[in-house]
Amino acid sequence: MSSRITLFNRELIIYIFRCSGWIGFLYFIGLIFALPLEILTIVLNENSEFVKFENLFSSQQMIQFVLVIVIPVLLAIFLFRFLQIKQASDFIHSLPITRRSIYFHMIGTGIGFIILPILLTGLILILFHSAIDVERLYTLADIWSWMGITFFMEAMIFSVAVLVGMVTGLSALQGLLTYILLALPVGLFVLFVANVKFLLAGFSADYYLSANINSISPLLAATEMEKMEFFSVNILIYGLLILLFLLISLFLYERRKLEHVSQAFVFPMIKPLFKFGLTISIMLFTGFYFSETTGKLGWIFFGYIVGSLIGYYLGEIVLQKTWRIRVNLKGFVSFAAVIILLAVILKLDPVHYESKVPDIKMINQIYIGNNPLLYYEDDSSNGKFTYLKDKENIEALRLLHQQIIEKGKKASIGDLNINHSVFLMYELKNGKRIAREYHLQNYDSYLPLLAKIYESSEYKKTVNELLNVSTEDVSKINITASGELDKSVNITDSQELKEAVQALSEDLKNQSLAQMTNSIGDYASIEILLKNNNIIYLNWDSSYTQFSNWMEQTGQAKEARLTADEISYILVAKTDPQIFNSISESELVQRIEKQSNRLKFDQTSEIESAIDNAQIDWGGDYLAAFYYKDSRNIDIKSFSGDHVPGFILEHFNE
Repeated sequence: MSSRITLFNRELIIYIFRCSGWIGFLYFIGLIFALPLEILTIVLNENSEFVKFENLFSSQQMIQFVLVIVIPVLLAIFLFRFLQIKQASDFIHSLPITRRSIYFHMIGTGIGFIILPILLTGLILILFHSAIDVERLYTLADIWSWMGITFFMEAMIFSVAVLVGMVTGLSALQGLLTYILLALPVGLFVLFVANVKFLLAGFSADYYLSANINSISPLLAATEMEKMEFFSVNILIYGLLILLFLLISLFLYERRKLEHVSQAFVFPMIKPLFKFGLTISIMLFTGFYFSETTGKLGWIFFGYIVGSLIGYYLGEIVLQKTWRIRVNLKGFVSFAAVIILLAVILKLDPVHYESKVPDIKMINQIYIGNNPLLYYEDDSSNGKFTYLKDKENIEALRLLHQQIIEKGKKASIGDLNINHSVFLMYELKNGKRIAREYHLQNYDSYLPLLAKIYESSEYKKTVNELLNVSTEDVSKINITASGELDKSVNITDSQELKEAVQALSEDLKNQSLAQMTNSIGDYASIEILLKNNNIIYLNWDSSYTQFSNWMEQTGQAKEARLTADEISYILVAKTDPQIFNSISESELVQRIEKQSNRLKFDQTSEIESAIDNAQIDWGGDYLAAFYYKDSRNIDIKSFSGDHVPGFILEHFNE
């Protein structure tokens, strides 16, 4: 009797359910605990009215995350485990069925094990919605969105795991490589960006790393499923990638040699890709590690060399399946030569990245700051107040950029110092953006030009919300004294509010660059409550002369700010730059108290001078411990530059 080949093979289906059916059942049980049972528990709870969901992904979020990233990989491993075991491979491929049909049996069953638990769970949630009051927790639209996003996320991870299974002969390696491959896009991007900044002056690694790059990795995107939308570009891309990966997997399976079981990689061309990919990844990681821990160029190069050797050695261990290996030095030397060549090309800057300054005719507006992270915060919250558009400011910013480039050849660009950093973001008329970030060594040489920009009326309006509101918009002002004091003043009278806002506005308009960047004389914190429920926060310091005079005239100053009457005495010691950033406040106080040459003073005039000139950070030339009369707490401040009182200089210069 002739054999008959069919599209549906009973023995194969039985084999699949016997080997992998338990995974689908386990997945269904997990979803039941994560959603229906959790929601039922909330509904039956007496305080359930206080529980709200952003969407269904908010219910037992950690359980759902684990299920999404683990179940698809387990399915891919167990469905195609026959490719890693000789007896199972011989049995499956002896059936009267083509490889393509075997593949579709496995993929169809795997997709079924994913989608069936999702559908059953969704059906239960729909029944809940129709039978009990859960509208405040989720809607029918939430159910369909949850089902769709969950399916596409799991199908994406499943397709990657299947693709990896086609090129390896080890189940453990299949699981490991799947997660590596899923995280690889983000990992390589982060490592590449973090290392390029050493070669290209002006390249802002923080700007690119602050972007939302999680979506390019399904593994990381799974941590933010509650933020995803079903009808989005990401879901469309995932759908296309799923189809592409499954087609590539079929192509590889039909060409895979069955005898290559228990081998790390069954296709020879994959071996060098794996080895050199691992080498590059570890090399970039170690270089980045030493750059963050030491910041020294020599250590960074040391990290590159050691990391590349370790990565190359580990790659050989995996491929040869033993730690006692013979390293192919010729291959490593070739790899090193290629990396050096690429680095040289990047450093030579053939596209003129470092010297590029946009033409003024192409510029629409420019953002300036000292931190790309602040740019992202501004751009997402109140973007209309972030850019400079006046022609004079744009010309000044371009001139600043050109000076940085020219002086950069004389080592004006140095180690990271956030206070001496400049971040520029050009928005061109064609909609494109150009970002540059510089950490300046000879910062003082740029101060005249920076002052022109920062002290301009337009810039001050971009950073001071108070300059953009009317006095009629203010409903209340709360002033709370700095330090360990229980002193505050509330201003609600309409006339006083108007006068206070006008005084504060004038002080903000008159601030110099030095006063804007260094808060000297920490008197009190100010909260300005607007009628639209927004709050403007200011720090009342010694640069607020008009507001200080107004507070004195109204007799409210002593009740609202730190004064010499609240201080018992002050201890001052020279700053040790090696320790002031590395120890706690209590340890710092002990060090100040133990200094043999420390200065102690309790005269009212000296305390007032110290309050007026102290900066709130610890980065000054002299550290000061402020001891309060009515509190055991101690404040640490510092003095630097022209704001060191004369009697302190006299003491330490003796």
